[in-house]
Amino acid sequence: MYHVLVAEDEHWIRSGIVEMVDRIGSGFKVTGEAGDGVEAWNLIQELCPTVLITDIMMPKMDGLSLIKQIDEIKFPIVSIIISGYDNFSYAQQGIRYGVSEYLLKPVREDVLKEALERSLHRLELLHPVHDQLMSINTFVEQIQTMDVQQLMGEQAQLVQSILRNKNSHPSSKLGLLRILAGKLNDLLEYTYPEFQKSDVLDERTEEALKRHIQYLIEQWCQYEQHQHQHHKRSFRLVIKKACDFAEKSYMQEISLSQIADYVGLSVSHFSALFKQHTGDSFVNYMNKFRIEKAKQLLLEPDLKIYQVADMVGFSSMPYFNRVFKNITGLSPNEYRKGMGI
Repeated sequence: MYHVLVAEDEHWIRSGIVEMVDRIGSGFKVTGEAGDGVEAWNLIQELCPTVLITDIMMPKMDGLSLIKQIDEIKFPIVSIIISGYDNFSYAQQGIRYGVSEYLLKPVREDVLKEALERSLHRLELLHPVHDQLMSINTFVEQIQTMDVQQLMGEQAQLVQSILRNKNSHPSSKLGLLRILAGKLNDLLEYTYPEFQKSDVLDERTEEALKRHIQYLIEQWCQYEQHQHQHHKRSFRLVIKKACDFAEKSYMQEISLSQIADYVGLSVSHFSALFKQHTGDSFVNYMNKFRIEKAKQLLLEPDLKIYQVADMVGFSSMPYFNRVFKNITGLSPNEYRKGMGI
């Protein structure tokens, strides 16, 4: 199954693209939606989708800047640009950043289907790299549960597996090492504010990145030795604060940036911390909470399903239907009928 993130600031266009991907099927499934480039970037870090469908003109960060950022760290994702502007310079820049397809608005379903099918070969090539990205995420999420010996061993094993992967291009190996170093940098910076973050894009060789990752792990171990119990307590309070905010504000769309700002952490650190303490991503936690509320509202016969979706913070009906079915195994309509409504 190929997970798709749709980034488009015009809500009705975004919903239309989500519905098209749903109808196309063929192993493609939308797992996230973003209304601006910054939220799209945050969701890419959180959800690790394999396909990005993005508009060019978006607030906060435009589609080309988003794709440039993806290209800089060689994130294993196939990017498809959509644009209302028949401007070849956009297409040229997109090609420079490794864009797979450039589609003009209004996007037709048959054209999108062909674009996704043409991406299949590229997706197969990216598969081994994407698997290693998931291993990096798992490692970073579990860092705070490991002792020094285990941490050093796991880190060495992870770096070796990235460098020895025969199915991975040298630039992909460098990209994965940069992603790992970036995540470690973020974790250190936001756990220990006195830590001075460094720019991993300055490191150009495998050896330099290996040394840099080793240095970051050593820094983590040294800081951990001097860590007091109140750090762990304060992390628990951060998670409680986030959950309380989410449960009071679930009726609105809540972005990862908003919740991370609210608790005073970076998006990447908040995401890793939340998953470590709850065993789930914030997006999944939020969706499960919303669906529980939706189930209660669906017992009200006077409410239409689209009204229920809106009342629990889903602005897109296809997205609500899909999330509801993923969590309960039933569509909202089937759930209602099963409850005799």
